Amino acid sequence: MKKVKLGFTLIEVSLFLAITGALFVSIIVGTQNSIWQQKYNDSVQNFTNFIRNAYAQVSNPQGIGDGRSDQAIYGKLIVFGQEYDLKGEKIPSDEQRIFIYDVVGDASSVGTGSVIETFKALRINVVVEEVNGGTTNVSPAGLADSYVPTWASVIEKTRVTAGADNNFKGSILIVRHPRSGIINTLFADRIIKVNEEVRNARLSGNYSGTRTLLTSKLDFFSVGQIDLCVNPYGMGEMGTFRRNIRIVKNARNSSGVEIIDQDASDNYCK
Repeated sequence: MKKVKLGFTLIEVSLFLAITGALFVSIIVGTQNSIWQQKYNDSVQNFTNFIRNAYAQVSNPQGIGDGRSDQAIYGKLIVFGQEYDLKGEKIPSDEQRIFIYDVVGDASSVGTGSVIETFKALRINVVVEEVNGGTTNVSPAGLADSYVPTWASVIEKTRVTAGADNNFKGSILIVRHPRSGIINTLFADRIIKVNEEVRNARLSGNYSGTRTLLTSKLDFFSVGQIDLCVNPYGMGEMGTFRRNIRIVKNARNSSGVEIIDQDASDNYCK
C-alpha cells in the first residue's frame, strides 16, 4: 500500500512565505502611496482655496470698525517669504508661512487714473497706527493672518535649482479699483516685509517706515499670469512631481485661480 505524503517541504514553505511577504509589502506600499496621494491632493486644494478666498473677500468687502472709520478696505496683500511672524518673532527656517493682510486707505475722496495712481492718492497701506496716551502702537491693518501649506508641502517657483532655496518669494496685490469696482491682480517679485517693519518700529519707536510701507513701494506690475508650484515634500517618492496652481491673466474673481492638469502642455511645474 502506497504511503500518503503529509505536510509541506521546506522549499514549499519558504516559497509560500516569500510570495505572501511580497504580496503584503505591495499592499502596504500601495496603501501608503494612496494615503500620500490623498494628502497631497488635499494640500493642493487647500492652497488653491486659500488664494480663491482672498479674491472672494475682495469681491465682498467688509467695513472697518464700527462704521465710523475714515478708512476703507480696498483689497488683500499676500506675501511669500517673510522672515518674521505677526508677533515679530523669527520664523523657523524649515517652515514656510504665507501672510495675508487687508489693504486699507482713505475713504474721504477717490481720485482718478490707474489703480496704482489712485491708491497713491488714497494713501493705502497694510499697517495702522493707534496713539493711546502718547504711546504709538502699530499693527497690520484689519484682518492679518498667516497660512502654512498642509501635509509638509511647499510652494515653489516654476524653475528650480538643485541645492538652492526654491521657495516662491514675492508679493501679490489683489485690489478693487475705488471707482470702477473692477478687481486688479498685481505682482511684485520681492518681499514686502510688513512684519519686520512693524517689529522694527516697535523696537526703535520710529514709525516713519510703517506710514508709507505700501504706498512708497507700489512698484507692482500687471502680469500675464502667476504660476505657483506645490511640491509634496515629505511624501516619499511623490516629491518627484509638482502641481501647477495658476492665477490667470486679468483674474477678477476666485474663478481666475486654476489647478492645471499634471499632463497639460502648459504645466510649468513639471
